[in-house]
Amino acid sequence: MKLIFTVSICMLFATGAAFADWSDNFDSYAAGGGIIGQGGWEGWDGSPGADGLVSTAQAQSAPNSFSAIQTTDIVQQFTGVNSGVWSMSASCYIPSGSTGTQYFILLSIYIPSGTNEWCTDIKFNNTTGQVATEEGTGTATIIYDQWVPVEVVFDLDTNNQNIYYNNVMFDTFFWSESATLNLAALDIFGNNGTPIFWDDIVLQPSFSLSETTWGQIKASW
Repeated sequence: MKLIFTVSICMLFATGAAFADWSDNFDSYAAGGGIIGQGGWEGWDGSPGADGLVSTAQAQSAPNSFSAIQTTDIVQQFTGVNSGVWSMSASCYIPSGSTGTQYFILLSIYIPSGTNEWCTDIKFNNTTGQVATEEGTGTATIIYDQWVPVEVVFDLDTNNQNIYYNNVMFDTFFWSESATLNLAALDIFGNNGTPIFWDDIVLQPSFSLSETTWGQIKASW
């Protein structure tokens, strides 16, 4: 019985890993440096000055996180994400006393120095103390000095998306105004705001437009 249980647990974790299409926890990068040119990260429109910093000051999964500074505008491009329901999730840490606005952005079209379509612009506005989107109307209250989950669940078959902060949905709207049913890129944009931290970013297939949970993953096996 003990052997069967051990094998089952190993199979559970091995199978669960297959659900992640892409992820980054920033632990493979040198602390104190940037990430442009590593792990598929690039500056917006290829700019080498759009980097942030790998930091040990905060970490959801030790030892590192990514600090988006005032000049950060980094991009991760994707291919083949053009049908079905997907989840882009991350953990965000905003220190108290932060100022300005920072963004977590998904695009259906990203062509460096060319055409772009912004589908999800989640803004963290320290002036209002709110999380909101450029495209929708909902808001949530920023939680300071702790790691908070952020998630976008988007359906590329029905052109819809739901936005979650701290595991609560606060906004829902169409995915692409031009009906471009595709995920082209993730953009982390500092927008001159004071530094905030990101960790454990994961893109994976989802099960519905509801928030993706570990229980749902296990239930699907």
